[in-house]
Amino acid sequence: VDSATIGEWSLEGLPSDDLSIQNAIMVTRSSRYPLMIDPQGQANAWVKTRERERISQGLNNCITTLANNRLKDQLEFCLGEGLPFLIENVENEVDPLLDPVL
Repeated sequence: VDSATIGEWSLEGLPSDDLSIQNAIMVTRSSRYPLMIDPQGQANAWVKTRERERISQGLNNCITTLANNRLKDQLEFCLGEGLPFLIENVENEVDPLLDPVL
C-alpha cells in the first residue's frame, strides 16, 4: 500500500499504527468479509466514516449487534444490495449464521 492511500485513510480517521493499517488493508483488499478485533473502537469509527454514504442507503440495516432480532434480515438485505454490514459489540462467540459469510 502506498503512502498516499495511508494518508487518505488517516484523513478518514484511521490511526497510523501498523495494526490499524493492516486492518485497513484487509478491509479494502479482502475478497471476503473481514472480521476485525477492535477493542478500542478505532476500526469501527473508521469504517463508519469511510462507508458513511453507503451506510445511509441501508435504511438502518447496515449497523447492528448479534442480539438484534432482525440480524438475519439485515444481513440478507445488505448482502443483496451490496452494502456494508457492521456488527458491533461482538464478544467471544460469533453467531453460526455468519460462518458462511466469514
